[in-house]
Amino acid sequence: MTAIHSAPRYAPQENPNSWKTTVSVEKWRCIAYGFFWTMCLFALTMTKLFVVDYLKAGPDPDLPIEKQGCGPFNREDVREFGVGLGEGFNYTTQSHLIELFGFGNICTAWDYSPSRELTALYFPLFEYSLVIYLVLDIANTYLTRQRGEISEAFWNFSKTVGMINIALCICFRMIFVCIAYEEPAKHTAGFLGLQVALILVAIQNTLYVIMTGQSYPTVGLSSSTTAVLAKIYLFLLSCISAVKVAATVYIVLNGVGPAFYKKDSPIPGQCVGQIVDKIWMIFNAVLPMCIAFIRMKNEDPLTIEISMPTPTYEGATAAGKGENAPLTGTSTYN
Repeated sequence: MTAIHSAPRYAPQENPNSWKTTVSVEKWRCIAYGFFWTMCLFALTMTKLFVVDYLKAGPDPDLPIEKQGCGPFNREDVREFGVGLGEGFNYTTQSHLIELFGFGNICTAWDYSPSRELTALYFPLFEYSLVIYLVLDIANTYLTRQRGEISEAFWNFSKTVGMINIALCICFRMIFVCIAYEEPAKHTAGFLGLQVALILVAIQNTLYVIMTGQSYPTVGLSSSTTAVLAKIYLFLLSCISAVKVAATVYIVLNGVGPAFYKKDSPIPGQCVGQIVDKIWMIFNAVLPMCIAFIRMKNEDPLTIEISMPTPTYEGATAAGKGENAPLTGTSTYN
C-alpha cells in the first residue's frame, strides 16, 4: 500500500532536525507557587458560593431520617461543640477541622463538596508546574556540579531530595481522596507530604544560593549580604517548620491536633496553631515565591535541545539539508 503526503511547509532552519529553547528554572517555581495561591483563592470562592449556605441549612428535611446524618452532617451526637448528628453548622466557626484542631486552615476551603471536586480539577495546574520545576532544578544543579561550583555530596543530596519531592508532590492529591471529616488522619497525611516537600525545596534552594555565592544586582544584594540573609532565613525556616511538622505528625497519628495548638495566642481570637500555620505559610509559600522571582530576574536560563537523526524515507533527504531544502514536495511510504 502506498500513501503520498505533502511535505510540511515551514521556514528552513539551521538544523531542521533539532529543536532548541531556553527555560528559566526559577520562573517555573514562581508559576508553581502562583498556581498554589490561585488554587486556594479558587477553593475559597467555590466554598463561599456553594458550600457555606449548604452547610448552614443542614440536610434536606425530606430525606429519610437514616440519611440525614450522612456526609458532613454525620457529627458526633454531643453538644460540647454545639453541633449534633444531622444538624447544619456554621462553616466559619464550626467546621470539622476547627473541632479537631482548634482552627480552620486553608484545607477547609476544599473539604466539602462541591468545592472539593472543583478544586481537584484545578489542582493539576499546581502539581504539574511544581513537578516541572523540580525536574528542571535537578538538571540545573547537575550542570552546576559539572562546573565544579558545588560538592559531590550536595549534588547527591539535591538529586535525592528532588526525587522525594516529586513523589510527595504527586501524593498530595490524596487530600481530595481522603475526606477530611471522614478520615482526618489520612487527609492530613497528604498535606504533611506537601509540607515536607515545600520545606525541602526551600532548604535545598537556600543552601544552593549560599554554596554558589549568589548575588542579585537587581535588588542591590551582594554575595556577602545574600549569604547572611539566606542563613537567617534558613534558621527561621527550620525553627517554624520543626514545630509545624511535629504538630502535623501528631495529627496524623492521633486524628486530633496537639493540646498546645488549641491554646489561646497573644493575638485575640486566634489560637497558637493558627499562628504557627500562618508563619509557616509565610516562610514556605510566600517568601519562596518572592525569592524565586528575584532569582528569575538575575540568573541565566537553561537551554534545552531535542534532536533526531535525519529521516531516511524518500523525499526527506533534501528537507534535512537546511537552507536549500524545498518548501514543498512529496514523501512516499510503502
